[in-house]
Amino acid sequence: MKQQNKDTIVNIGAREIYQHPDNPRKDLGDLSELSESIKKNGIMQNLTVIPGHWLTEEEWKETSRKYEEEPSEELRTLINKRWSPNGYTLIIGHRRFAASKLAGLTELPCRIVEDMDKKDQVSTMLAENMQRADLTIWEQANGFQMMLDLGVSEDQIAEKSGFSKTTIRRRLNIAKLDQKLLKEKEADDGFQLSLKDLYELEKVEDIAERNRILSEARDSRDLIWRAHSAATETARKKREGKIVQMLDSAGIEKAPAKADNEIYTSKWITVKDYPLDDDVPKKLGIPKKERDNLYYLRYYNSVRVIKRAPQRQETSEEKERRELDKKKKQIKAVMKEMDVRKHEFIDSVISGKIPPVKETVEIQEEMWHVLGEMGAFVSEDRMRRFFTGKEDYECKQEEKAEADGRVRKLSVLSQMMTILSYCLETRGEVYDWKLHHDAERCGRIKRAYAILERYGWSYTEEERRILDGTHEFYVPEEKK
Repeated sequence: MKQQNKDTIVNIGAREIYQHPDNPRKDLGDLSELSESIKKNGIMQNLTVIPGHWLTEEEWKETSRKYEEEPSEELRTLINKRWSPNGYTLIIGHRRFAASKLAGLTELPCRIVEDMDKKDQVSTMLAENMQRADLTIWEQANGFQMMLDLGVSEDQIAEKSGFSKTTIRRRLNIAKLDQKLLKEKEADDGFQLSLKDLYELEKVEDIAERNRILSEARDSRDLIWRAHSAATETARKKREGKIVQMLDSAGIEKAPAKADNEIYTSKWITVKDYPLDDDVPKKLGIPKKERDNLYYLRYYNSVRVIKRAPQRQETSEEKERRELDKKKKQIKAVMKEMDVRKHEFIDSVISGKIPPVKETVEIQEEMWHVLGEMGAFVSEDRMRRFFTGKEDYECKQEEKAEADGRVRKLSVLSQMMTILSYCLETRGEVYDWKLHHDAERCGRIKRAYAILERYGWSYTEEERRILDGTHEFYVPEEKK
């Protein structure tokens, strides 16, 4: 990069200086204090400019109009390059320049740098601005992306900006998001978007899915939970793909579409179940001689291998009871999946993955009343069960000791959450023996989940309808 008059400062008229269109710092912030200082003391540090300027949108339109009226090579060059040799473009000192104009200065001290190409211009501005604490996430992300688009390598960006390559890659991931949506969330004070939230989104591989989560999230906690759930489901689908590949190779076919609904009935028998939260098995564990007439399907968070059950003629009473049992099993399956999500959610809260809320005392009092309403019994074995996933008699001594250590590190509020989790898992059914909606019991459950909603919990539509009593699985009560 050649420079002329490196140490010479010249005064240039403010009207001849143009802001750089690719300055990464789009929001210059409150200029009033700096403007007042410049009024009293003048500019304490010179600006850096280059000769010429990028045409503004108005200038480009006006030049295009003139070209239509009287075409010339000079005007055509201006239109194509969008660059004019007149005036100067600001490289360093955008805030000082804007504040000086507010202060009424007509001339500004500048150092003129020659022969700086677009890449050098952007790199210099980024190096000047990237370390500023008030540069927004959106501005940083787009600044790095701009450098990458200009052919600057990640190593060169790291050298110029002072950021690590890991940080740069993470900012570039942010630049892949819907930028309009990102700016809206950043400007929403109620959302409180942070870098930590956006790093959580990185765990979601699909960019479209990241944008969907960012769009639908109500706040920071909700975003973290949605990102965690999406990343978990992606991992499950990968394991599902590997298991399905093994099943296909073994000659086991995908179950017919109707089996999805009939799995709750006596028409099918489960031969093998592969939980998708576990490691993919090295072997199927099904002997070759027993693989005839087997099928597989995705059943909530597992892949099931099933076969048709022997059929016989059933009575009308048996059919009615079967239909009732089928609906009960469907409700139980939904509630079981809700329990799994609830456990993952509470684990994210007590481990700190989901940020704590400010109203700790208020929530603790509220939870105390809910636990009392649910008839909770507080004991160490019930808190241990949250971490072991088993009753005490099923645990080895070292398992209990490890769980005890984790329980003791928890705050009182977090320990109460483990008891709340236990109560929700053992609450009993949400319907009576006639499959009528149990409004009283569901009301207690909803009051318990209302506490988790403060941290970002959200129901699926089916879960909500089951708790509200509006699901078609229920048998309507006869009008009295």
